[in-house]
Amino acid sequence: MVKLSAAGKKALDDLITQFQAEKRLPGFGIAVTSVDQELYASAGGYRIYDDPSSGAATPDSLFWICSMTKLITALAGLVLIEQGKLSFDEPVTKYLPQLKDLVVLEGLMADLTKPPTPRPAQGVPTILHLLAHSSGSTYFAKLPDPIYALSKGYTFEQTGGREQAQEEFLEHIKEGYSGVPLAADPGTSFSYGFSSDILGIVIERISGQSLADFCEQYIFKPIGIKTTFRLTPELIAKLVDLHFRNEDGSVSRLEDRISVIQRYPKEVHLALGGIGSYSTFPDYAALLRHLLKIEAGKDVSNPILKQETVKTLFTPQLTEAGALSLAWIVSTWDPKAAQHGVNWSTGLALTTGDVPGKRRAHSGFWGGWAGTLYVIDPTTGVAIVGGSQVIPTFDKVATELFEKAEEIVYANLED
Repeated sequence: MVKLSAAGKKALDDLITQFQAEKRLPGFGIAVTSVDQELYASAGGYRIYDDPSSGAATPDSLFWICSMTKLITALAGLVLIEQGKLSFDEPVTKYLPQLKDLVVLEGLMADLTKPPTPRPAQGVPTILHLLAHSSGSTYFAKLPDPIYALSKGYTFEQTGGREQAQEEFLEHIKEGYSGVPLAADPGTSFSYGFSSDILGIVIERISGQSLADFCEQYIFKPIGIKTTFRLTPELIAKLVDLHFRNEDGSVSRLEDRISVIQRYPKEVHLALGGIGSYSTFPDYAALLRHLLKIEAGKDVSNPILKQETVKTLFTPQLTEAGALSLAWIVSTWDPKAAQHGVNWSTGLALTTGDVPGKRRAHSGFWGGWAGTLYVIDPTTGVAIVGGSQVIPTFDKVATELFEKAEEIVYANLED
């Protein structure tokens, strides 16, 4: 049974102390788990940057985990597949006929001075394409202004119930094109976009439940965690505020610089499967621990999935072109992982080679737009969750915190 040495725990404590003293982040935290148990959880800073009256961040503090939601939505989709209500090779148009007339944007991102050329897409995305982010869906059909902002598909006002919000979302992500725009034909490459949100709508259509309720019933409750798509007054009091990294490196409250997703006190009619959940870091680590246990064939209370299904989370699904496209994105914040090879499975990014001093080959990883990250390593039997709440995305200080924590953990593991 892998453990974190006393020296490792002290080194992580020292890291927390150092970052708190340097005042380069608002509230932040780190949680580490083995396949068997939590190994470490701590936090530093304040809910509002450098404001002790806002309350200290603790392991019980809540973070908007943004794209770390994508794994949760993938798990929900895999639950439906195990229930026989969905299959990997089904076309998405079976559930969402709005996606029949897709357009591929030729030249997208190749020359920002020229608009891309739309053409009809060849083929339609399958459920596997949504899980592996090879559907072609893209966040970049229209660049946001400012560039670090979220697209209208995430920030539109939800007013008329779940079905209306679904329809409005699917219309907003067209970005003015005749059909939902793609960066590549379905199944041919990796494209980061709304695949998880579309999958979330498919889950709602099949189950008759909101994605929030489905995940609560089939994922959060069985594991025993309080991760959620819905904020309450009690949870707001624990939530670390979202902050902004200024060009000079200083930190400010986000205030009204940009719009974010709909949240309490407004009612969330459409739980966004790509960005919409909130969690403490120990709770997200508990989710990863649950997956590690199933993958390892250990006895698990209330397993959410079968071992054979969990193993697909660590099996590459992308084409060679898709892996290269993913590597380009990963290199913007984790060049070492990109250098040693990456791919995507049915739920998360994978390292295809060992990263020296860090995660092993076939580890899963990803992060969230607002400064959170995770890694899950079934070979070593550990998972790490951490970060803060600061944009623009891929904040260098939040990434530095996580990288140093990962290095400390791997340098201090013992049997």
